[in-house]
Amino acid sequence: MSLKKHKDCLVLNADYSPLTIIDHKKAILCLYKNNSLEIIEFYSDDYLIGVEYKVFIPAVIRIKQYLSSNNWSVKFSKNNLLIRDNFICQYCGKSMDKKSVTYDHIIPRSQWKKRSCATNWTNIVSACLNCNHKKGNKTPEQAHMKLINIPIIPTKNKKYLSVTRILSNINNHLPEEWINYIQ
Repeated sequence: MSLKKHKDCLVLNADYSPLTIIDHKKAILCLYKNNSLEIIEFYSDDYLIGVEYKVFIPAVIRIKQYLSSNNWSVKFSKNNLLIRDNFICQYCGKSMDKKSVTYDHIIPRSQWKKRSCATNWTNIVSACLNCNHKKGNKTPEQAHMKLINIPIIPTKNKKYLSVTRILSNINNHLPEEWINYIQ
């Protein structure tokens, strides 16, 4: 017996901007436990069947109380680093994907007094494997390499939200019910 894979649910902020995507179980549970959510759309072709009932899967739900992102910080992660650097090696300008990218300490960890401080937004850049090996355990100046961009601490922006990455990965297979809310 195969279990049917139900569709995910798009969660919107109070202003109808996309926040995240959750699975059907979490969507249904949230709706029944939390009255600060409103169902915007259901899937017409996706539902759970019980003995005497049919529960349609929510396609889009909205949080009634606006969640401000002004004081959210962008978490330091390899994925967010790639987004900040536009998936480009910061030494040669080569485009990279998640699998081929490495990250480079501009000032090598061995040259820091406190090694734990070396890994931060302003000392790490995306680098292709060739440039990372070429630079080795040197600063860009010592390796005679120049950075394309000075690394910065990114400010909160919708491109760092997980929903943005998910939507870009499934762009060709977006549920019809989501289209009005993600453009």
